[in-house]
Amino acid sequence: MKLDLAHLPLPTLAVSDAGPHRRHHIGHRVLGGRALRRFERAAAALGAAPPPPWGDALACAARRLEREFVGTRRAPCIRLRLRCLAAMQAMAVEPAWSLAGAARERIATIADYARCPERLVPDEIPVVGGLDDAVLVDLAWPALRFELDDYLDFRRLRAEEAQLRGVPAHRLMFGREEWLAARAAEHALRAHVRRRGLECYPVASAPALFGVRG
Repeated sequence: MKLDLAHLPLPTLAVSDAGPHRRHHIGHRVLGGRALRRFERAAAALGAAPPPPWGDALACAARRLEREFVGTRRAPCIRLRLRCLAAMQAMAVEPAWSLAGAARERIATIADYARCPERLVPDEIPVVGGLDDAVLVDLAWPALRFELDDYLDFRRLRAEEAQLRGVPAHRLMFGREEWLAARAAEHALRAHVRRRGLECYPVASAPALFGVRG
């Protein structure tokens, strides 16, 4: 399972060209106050470059998504990022994976913000609910994407190994070292199968059934 955010990009977070009465608004909700300050602190902790005014940028992105995905429960690009966040949280608490501290802190920054009831774009807002969480996932993605790809592959191989042994996956002694060994064995098997498809076996000459003696 690979989660490639490039396939479903969020709208560019740019300064809005809407009139003054629409700036910092998503529907009837004003993006400001303590929720905006919490979001800005989380974005800064994730290493965001100095952005345009966050409230205006988020409101502009929300309007584009509302136009494009009108009538849907939630925009697909937001759903994908919330799936990423769930996988990141599972990775952070997985004892067998032993995630590095810096990566764990980035995930905790997003998760702490997402758990707080005081958020900029609550989940119940149609189409764009969770947009703020999705933007934080995007900010953390360059530092976490390869680790998350490896973790999802670890989960896949652990599940396959558990099935072969007939035990629940959570009871299997399977950590990073076992995952690396299983991945190397899998790659070796695939390489062997490819070679078998390219090689020709020698045709043995048939034994003579009759001999002629002079």
